[in-house]
Amino acid sequence: MEPRSRPLRIGLVGADRHGRGFGARAHVPAILATPDTELTAVCTTHGESARLAAERHGARRYYVGSEALVEDPEVDLIVIAIRVRSHYPVAWTALKAGKLVYCEWPLGLNSDEAGTLAALAEQVGVPTMVGTPTMVGTQGRHAPGIVHLKNLITEGYIGRPLFFRMAHLLPRFPVRSEHWWSAMEEEHSGALGVACSHATDTLEAVLGPITSLSGYAETLHPNDHYADSGEPFRWTASDTVSYQARMASGVTGSAHISNVTTEQIGFRLEIYGEEGQLSASTPYYVSYSPLTLIGMRAGAGAAEHLAIPRSLHRAGELSEDSPGYNIAHALASLRDSWLTGIPSAADFADAHRLHRLVATVKRSWSERRWLDVPGRASYS
Repeated sequence: MEPRSRPLRIGLVGADRHGRGFGARAHVPAILATPDTELTAVCTTHGESARLAAERHGARRYYVGSEALVEDPEVDLIVIAIRVRSHYPVAWTALKAGKLVYCEWPLGLNSDEAGTLAALAEQVGVPTMVGTPTMVGTQGRHAPGIVHLKNLITEGYIGRPLFFRMAHLLPRFPVRSEHWWSAMEEEHSGALGVACSHATDTLEAVLGPITSLSGYAETLHPNDHYADSGEPFRWTASDTVSYQARMASGVTGSAHISNVTTEQIGFRLEIYGEEGQLSASTPYYVSYSPLTLIGMRAGAGAAEHLAIPRSLHRAGELSEDSPGYNIAHALASLRDSWLTGIPSAADFADAHRLHRLVATVKRSWSERRWLDVPGRASYS
């Protein structure tokens, strides 16, 4: 296809007028920072809030409800950053309208919803794209540091990778009474549905797919109080997850993820090879916090801090500690796909597989045995 001379025009579902939600705090800055993208339109559920959101965020248009937004011929890409329960209907409508779609993780409430959306994306396509015109918001894989980590392994910095250790350790986040659903397993929340999924997607972006695992997932600290009202409630979402895994490459390793540490420890991925080791760490969430790379080669005697090449930074002037920093890199990758017709990583089929992988962790613990992880599905 011919190169496009105009920006990728984006319609955002989830730009609240108060600027408190993840759409406003992360996606708006990401869109504004990503070269050759434009925040064209926003939508909310009420007319006045839609107008105020457009004014706050600098969008040229606003709509009440996603049905009107997806019919706008001036919008190329629909970005979905709302409650998980609403992902499925909005993504379905956008795909049916022939739009590119970026949907925050998780793609749906369960793997069935994710699979239906992945099949629809493959079915409808977009005339200017090869493959599915979609991306899911596991943006940690797009972080420049993670891309550089993968490149270092490919270039042989540690020789043949042998095993990994991964940890993602976070304190429990406060839950407000109007957001009760964020503590529910049924909403694909908690350490299993969110932190484990993001960390595992990042791991697989570097080392390739997990083919089998032995998992553990429990709620160790179920009793809590709402941050605003002080009323007691119980978590049903798992707050602590771990697994041992074997990958298609033969690499093996272990992961531990928890949302009940007393301090914010963050994310750390260590990869050991025949000729050295590499580690990637972030001070808090893997999807949106600054990343540090440390390497040590056999015989070197000391570890070295590895600078991330400036050529990998594609977020304009956006700070690395902004929650939108990695999203900006994901959007840049999606815009590349829009220009070239070549699909990028983490499309809806990849999201469906990640949903099934997370479900396998839970089922493995329930059945107390190793299980094979389903591969990427075929929808034809």
